[in-house]
Amino acid sequence: MRRQTIKKSKVFISFHNKDRHAKDLLQAQAKNKNINLQFSDQSVNKPYKSKWKTNTKSKIQKASTTVVMVGKDTYQRKAVDWEIEQSRKAGNKIIAVQIHKDKHHRLPVGVKKSEEVRWKIDTLSRRLKKGK
Repeated sequence: MRRQTIKKSKVFISFHNKDRHAKDLLQAQAKNKNINLQFSDQSVNKPYKSKWKTNTKSKIQKASTTVVMVGKDTYQRKAVDWEIEQSRKAGNKIIAVQIHKDKHHRLPVGVKKSEEVRWKIDTLSRRLKKGK
């Protein structure tokens, strides 16, 4: 019997470095076989020393979706704003995930209210499976 191969969404994760724990948790959840959340992570794991925008833009363009991890100070991060702008130019779907379940943080410039979700695996999984 042939195993069915599920095509994973290619995702770029945009986040404020202070919220790296949320990005790491999302990556771990995507690797857990018991959780219905699948994607191929295209995000930047270590800061580039030079050519940051060139290297990051390339990763964004490889993705079909950009997940923005929204924490307390994300809206103030110029790098996150730039990543969202580049994601729009690349035609990526945007999903803004509120990283604290009991708090609502201000959305970064360039993110629409309709793109915002609470951190619920089933909701995030459905959004990732939908087309652009």
